[in-house]
Amino acid sequence: MLISELFSTREKVKEDRAASPKADYAPSFGYKTDSGERVSVEAAQRIATVYRAKNIISDDVAKMPFQVMRRLGRRVEQVAPDPVTRNMAYLLQVSPNLWGWTPFQFKKSAIDWLLFYGNALIWQPIIGPRQLLILPANRTAPVFDFDGNLWYRHTYSSGVSAYIPAVEILHLLINPDVTGFMGRGVITFARETFGRQLGAYKAQSKFYAQGMMPAAYIQMGGALDKEARNKVRLSYEESMSGSENAYRLAVFDDKITKFEPINIQLKDQQFLESIDATDRDICNFFGLPEHMLNRGKEAYNSNEQKYIEYLTGSLDAYLVPWEEAARIRWLSRAEQSNTYFRFVRESLLRMDSKARGESFEVRIRSGQMTPNEAREKDDMSAYPEGDQHYMAANIMPIEGGNNPTPNPSPAASAGEGTESLRSAG
Repeated sequence: MLISELFSTREKVKEDRAASPKADYAPSFGYKTDSGERVSVEAAQRIATVYRAKNIISDDVAKMPFQVMRRLGRRVEQVAPDPVTRNMAYLLQVSPNLWGWTPFQFKKSAIDWLLFYGNALIWQPIIGPRQLLILPANRTAPVFDFDGNLWYRHTYSSGVSAYIPAVEILHLLINPDVTGFMGRGVITFARETFGRQLGAYKAQSKFYAQGMMPAAYIQMGGALDKEARNKVRLSYEESMSGSENAYRLAVFDDKITKFEPINIQLKDQQFLESIDATDRDICNFFGLPEHMLNRGKEAYNSNEQKYIEYLTGSLDAYLVPWEEAARIRWLSRAEQSNTYFRFVRESLLRMDSKARGESFEVRIRSGQMTPNEAREKDDMSAYPEGDQHYMAANIMPIEGGNNPTPNPSPAASAGEGTESLRSAG
């Protein structure tokens, strides 16, 4: 399958460059930072905390089922996948495209683009079988023509551009710019923090590469030209550098009149502590509690409570926009009135078996859930009598509904009896 064959138009759009938003992406060679390090997307992911934070968020979103729900009157049902029509339920729960991607792979890829580039662009071509494709955010951008119509320009690796109508693109973004059409990734704001961490890692590596003796002062008898000085330096580094040469004896001839190591001072060793502080800043940029990155002290509360805080404080900012945008882009206007998308957040709230059983018991006894619905959540088969709702006998509606009719007063009963007799007579 060639991407070029899926474009619905070959029209060359005349862009209004003044009105079109400008992307703020790190160039391929990276941002230049005050630390002297260049920070690119690839370089940032070499920082352990960044790599772990990115995977926690994208993996958690990817493993949540993304379902299509339909409301019919007061009844809500899940739309079943249909491999013949390749409906949206099929694309989100079985396979999103003809390449055989899994739903996990699809959702993880979208969130990865979103985190580092601020934009995730999901294309639903109108040509060929229904499918969902993720366009590279660093080569796809929203543009306006001179009539004010929104398009998405995709640039091939060859440099040739093609245009996609906005109705075919679901555009997710975080940290929107002033236009509201272009997102900005974490790296845009955290590049100085990432640069400091990369610089600290490099300094740490140099420290060990030099045999934990970062520098020394050597004085030679007589004047030396540049080539001679380099020879002495290389000779010293060959014999002393590297962890395998740490604490080895240095032997000099009588041409060296003075050798003085420049020892690291306590105030210089504080840069190792700064690595820990910078990791804390990275946690804040990604909105993750430190204990999820194997840092800090974990609070003594239940796993469910921790995940609820993480879900509402971090993940919902990625889930809610996707649910809302999917309803606009992936449903017809007629469907939008009673059909919607939802991530099954409960799949993330993994309780222990005892707490899970108690939760089901309460919901069944209070009439919120049938036994079969509870069994279905644990992939257990239904049983014939399991679709009934139950409620404790001492709980009754406050008014109306199934409340028994109050007993009439004796006088009223007598009157009603007389009227009945009269009617009968």
